[in-house]
Amino acid sequence: MGNNLKTLRERKGWTVEDAASAMGLSKSGYEKIENGSRRLTLERIARAAQIYQVPQSDVINDRTNTGVVGEVVRGGRVRFFSPETPTLLVAPAPFDATIDTVALVVTDGDALPGVAEERWFVYHGTRRHGLPEDWIGDLCVVGLPDNVVLVRRPFHGRRAGTYDLFTLGTEPLLGTEIIWSAKIDWIKPR
Repeated sequence: MGNNLKTLRERKGWTVEDAASAMGLSKSGYEKIENGSRRLTLERIARAAQIYQVPQSDVINDRTNTGVVGEVVRGGRVRFFSPETPTLLVAPAPFDATIDTVALVVTDGDALPGVAEERWFVYHGTRRHGLPEDWIGDLCVVGLPDNVVLVRRPFHGRRAGTYDLFTLGTEPLLGTEIIWSAKIDWIKPR
């Protein structure tokens, strides 16, 4: 069985020694589990989930579902669910899902016309600061000033550091700053 220990360790900023100590293992013992040459037992899965503060399913590579973290409403606006009140809604994971893959559910038929219909899932991975150059023109979730989050296709704006945001059914948003972005990897009917 594969595992996500290296991803979890790196996300936390830990060295192999840090992770081994937290797991109660020797460095070489931890490395063998992380690289898959030693079996990851149920007890070690539970311990890793505890130290990395993730569900046990995030420790192993058996990802059949992913969490739904928010909804896409009219105009492509994104509303994230409160972390204090986690949703029980899950979405089937895409075939290439990673530990960072999450989904949004489209809850309004006019949210993303021509892209996704009501009750469809929109999947994205890791958020990046700003907008990577190779995501220009791709459908992305973008975080704007004042905590506005939208699903849009960003293009370079007229002024340096600004972007023009487009989607069907809404007026373009011109010359805005992007605080963070996450590329949409997959869209799937529910």
